[in-house]
Amino acid sequence: MRPIVHVGYHKTATTWFQHEVYPRATSHRWIPRAKARTALLAPSGLAFDADIARSYLGDSDDTRPPVICEENLSGYIHNGGLHGLLAPEAARRIKAVYPDALIVITIRAQPQVISASYVQYVRGGGTMGVRDYLGSASRMHGALRHQYKASRFSFEHFEYDRLITFYDRLFGSDSVIVLLYETLRNTPSDFLAELQRRTGLAIDLEAVCYEHRNASFGPVTITLGRILNRFTARSVANKHYLINLPGYYRPRGKLLNLLGRLEGGAPPGRVLGHAMVDHIRQYYAGSNRRLAQLRPLDLRSLGYP
Repeated sequence: MRPIVHVGYHKTATTWFQHEVYPRATSHRWIPRAKARTALLAPSGLAFDADIARSYLGDSDDTRPPVICEENLSGYIHNGGLHGLLAPEAARRIKAVYPDALIVITIRAQPQVISASYVQYVRGGGTMGVRDYLGSASRMHGALRHQYKASRFSFEHFEYDRLITFYDRLFGSDSVIVLLYETLRNTPSDFLAELQRRTGLAIDLEAVCYEHRNASFGPVTITLGRILNRFTARSVANKHYLINLPGYYRPRGKLLNLLGRLEGGAPPGRVLGHAMVDHIRQYYAGSNRRLAQLRPLDLRSLGYP
């Protein structure tokens, strides 16, 4: 059996995988996120050492191959993956540590994943409106206009074909498994069956809980959240706050989750605005056509532009 590295994307149930799926593996040794981050993401650009990382991630008492799930290996959504530079460097590091790894990439239709990303931004303490969050580059001046100087949300981050092509070239397309979040949402048992079949992973399925942890936000919860978030400095970079109240961040989050459950989630058009959703659909049409040439995925019927 081979090592498995699940690299994301964000907002494709990676937290569920980290809590409910991979720790239940019987065929592989689960490596907790903190340890994976320390080994693969914490070293600075010129300080990474594959031998040190491999030794740190090893376990002499457990000879099963490792399984890692860390969505930041595909880049952080709120900073555009550091101008798209983090994901390819992470891929090279994975290759150096586990040259025979199986790579798992889970994707989600772009209107939905960008809507979920904005909700996550507000959940994490963000105060910007949709247009400022998604279009912040056009509102910057001077040096801050350049993403290699000041990172922010980037539409390029969700051009899935680019990252998949990069991993295909590095590991070989037979070693890069692309799965759809929509399959997980609609038929989780089918999704897990495919994951096990294609990776050789064995899971104690009876122990897996399918309960959804975080409620999505509708427009009312988002608006209230942006107001409440002005009283905490946490935890996203691009925001404005009036005062940082100690001990306030977590109760604020619990309140927003409660309100989100009461209000219920909303489709992308109500979260982002219909004009923005139209822009998103136009922007990703070419990328998804290229993706359809890379993998035989039923994208159109599942809402992918």
